[in-house]
Amino acid sequence: MNLPHLPPIRFAKEILTCKDKTATIVCEFPYPPTLPMLTEAAAQASSAFAQTHLPKNGFLVLMKDISLHVKAQSLTCKVVIEERLSFGNSSEFYFEVFEEASEVMSASGIFMVMLEVVP
Repeated sequence: MNLPHLPPIRFAKEILTCKDKTATIVCEFPYPPTLPMLTEAAAQASSAFAQTHLPKNGFLVLMKDISLHVKAQSLTCKVVIEERLSFGNSSEFYFEVFEEASEVMSASGIFMVMLEVVP
């Protein structure tokens, strides 16, 4: 994945699927994740839709309807992410985070990422 993030805040590890406007990404955490960590993992998962292999800086510019359904217990989860809108260098995504072992949904919500424009 082409992310500029480094450990310990690089959560997105592997793209399992990426088809059309939906992707599933494996994320790993150093300790049981909080809602902000799950949201950051989803934002990192949006890099599955990158059109280039070069890392780009992205900025989380909007979050709405973010919900913690069940406190995450596992250090590994799957993020299912759907690109809903894209205009210019900004995209809006809907995400759901699932515990890897139990498939219980931990969190969901909507966010927008704006990519840095490189001249």
